[in-house]
Amino acid sequence: MLAVSFLTSCLKDDSLVLDPEKGHNVIEFANPAQIGTIGSVHPLYTFALESGSAVPIPITISYSGPESGAPEDIVVNFDAGTQAEVTAYNEDQEKAFDLMPSDIFTLSTKSVVIKKGEKKATFNALFATERFDFDKSYVLPLKITSTSSGIVSGNFGTILLSVNPKNIYDGIYTLTGTFNDTQNSTFTGAYPIEIHLVTQNAKSVAFYDDENVGNYGHFFNTATGGSYYGNFAPVFNFDDQNNVVSVVNFYGQPSSNGRSARLDVTGINKYDPATKTLEVSYVMVQGGDRTFFKEKMVYVGPRP
Repeated sequence: MLAVSFLTSCLKDDSLVLDPEKGHNVIEFANPAQIGTIGSVHPLYTFALESGSAVPIPITISYSGPESGAPEDIVVNFDAGTQAEVTAYNEDQEKAFDLMPSDIFTLSTKSVVIKKGEKKATFNALFATERFDFDKSYVLPLKITSTSSGIVSGNFGTILLSVNPKNIYDGIYTLTGTFNDTQNSTFTGAYPIEIHLVTQNAKSVAFYDDENVGNYGHFFNTATGGSYYGNFAPVFNFDDQNNVVSVVNFYGQPSSNGRSARLDVTGINKYDPATKTLEVSYVMVQGGDRTFFKEKMVYVGPRP
């Protein structure tokens, strides 16, 4: 019994910490995305979805381990979890996720068959993202409830899907513009570059540089190469007419190193939904107005 318990806790996909010749396969959810936090009480995966009435996420159930395939047809039953799984994760990770209401998601089925000789079966979880409340942090727990044979994984028999809708400004953009650091003339704008605008709520996006920074941050050139301002990234807030009404620092107003952001009202501050173009002027404040940005962002495509 100890051996079985140990195996159900340590297997993932086709990896074993024990000798594969002596192991047994387990039935589990395959990773649908990158795990959010390693070692959490339940694995959590984050998704950003377009707006729609039934946006799918494919979910695969796997017969994982050293055996080449299921020895027989295996019926796997599963269902949405409960508040208990969300509460356990919140307490374990000091988070505040909300259990997803049952009226904004659908499971395409609650039972799949892993055919004899095969290792995977897939279904869809479908989300009515157009009806999501942007003020909520929704999580959908999924739980394997029973199988016709085999061992359910102790670590991956329950998973959590953190699903976030994208607002109309969200996406990948080509950034051009002007940059003026009044304290250091060797800092100059690095244009054009590709940046992401990441949904914060229905009327707000944060500036993220995946290619050059790998985080929320604004890349620029220096005399010796590329750099970025630590603990500074603009967040653009819009009104119902798509005007930028304020700019704040993603890391706080001010951040721990004293940086904040403000809107420059002398410039153009408007998003055009027809061309998917954002023009915005803003200032990084650090001991006074330090760096002035006048930028244009032209939509390239959706974020992954």
